[in-house]
Amino acid sequence: MGVPLASIETQTIADANNPQLLVVVTDNNGNLGVGETWWGTYQPTSQPGSPVKPIASMIDDVLAPACIGWDGDDISGLGAHLHRLTYQYGPEGVTSAAIAGIDLALWDLQAQIRGVPAAQLLGPRAHDRLPAYASLDWLGNAAAACVDAKRAVDAGFIGVKLHEAEAEIVLAVRKAIGPDIALMVDLSARLDDAEAVTLAESVQRAGVTWLEEPIFPYRAHGRLARLRATIQQRLAAGENEFSVAGIRRLLESGAVDVLQPDIVKFGGLSAANELGRMALEHQVWLCPHNFSLGPSLGANIHWSMTAGAAAWIEVPFLSAGQRFAGSWDMPTLVDGYIHYPTTAGLGWD
Repeated sequence: MGVPLASIETQTIADANNPQLLVVVTDNNGNLGVGETWWGTYQPTSQPGSPVKPIASMIDDVLAPACIGWDGDDISGLGAHLHRLTYQYGPEGVTSAAIAGIDLALWDLQAQIRGVPAAQLLGPRAHDRLPAYASLDWLGNAAAACVDAKRAVDAGFIGVKLHEAEAEIVLAVRKAIGPDIALMVDLSARLDDAEAVTLAESVQRAGVTWLEEPIFPYRAHGRLARLRATIQQRLAAGENEFSVAGIRRLLESGAVDVLQPDIVKFGGLSAANELGRMALEHQVWLCPHNFSLGPSLGANIHWSMTAGAAAWIEVPFLSAGQRFAGSWDMPTLVDGYIHYPTTAGLGWD
């Protein structure tokens, strides 16, 4: 038997562009675990912190009271309890994101108590290190994208991901960073099917590692599968699936070469090993999505080191003069790689 849980509290970091919602779990012995959940949709004209309010309410008003007194060691049992409790709200979306925040905090708590990296609790080590790519912000300007891409390379990254849908910007960045840096392109569901094919053909000579989420809706699996069969580049998707079942449907549709589940959307680390096995079974790269410097990045690092299919770690990289409101540092890169963490809990080196 573990120590009962004493409290579950949310903390909002109300940044206008990159808000964060932290979850702090405390047990009866005063041990703390810190998790994080989804930061919500981008709403720059709303009051800072507004996008996370629905998830915070689900945690504070519905989930937290159900956790008090639960055995802190029984992460899977508590997860099953919370899924059953909230099923009639709908098992995906706000619900799964809220459960994920608590789940990450519990894994951090248990690893902190034992004084070991969370990866050690998740399973056998599959990697000693993994390459990292810098995930740039939406810029919409070739000159700005080139500046940030070159900054990322200078910072030690061996991959750069753009959030652009213009071929001219992609080609300009490739010229700026040279042929040896991996270049990924997140299209953020801004194209229709024909436009996606045209874009893929236009950037063929840029040697793009993958094209990500080209069309809307995000979960148009059949259309994605047809697009994958048409273009030459790898196709990536999965960050907007909110359950293991949804990710399984995505894989079974044959829509992706690169699976990008978002740990703070599909329910947390407790489901991660199953997704890792699914990626191996379907012979796709596992590249978890992340755009936060916080416990969600830590969770991805620890999970990826135990997942045989893991291929890249995504690290957000903001423009010069911008930073996340939290106090986390960038992971240490050694020759462009993040190494297996030695820090207890969900921390990184």
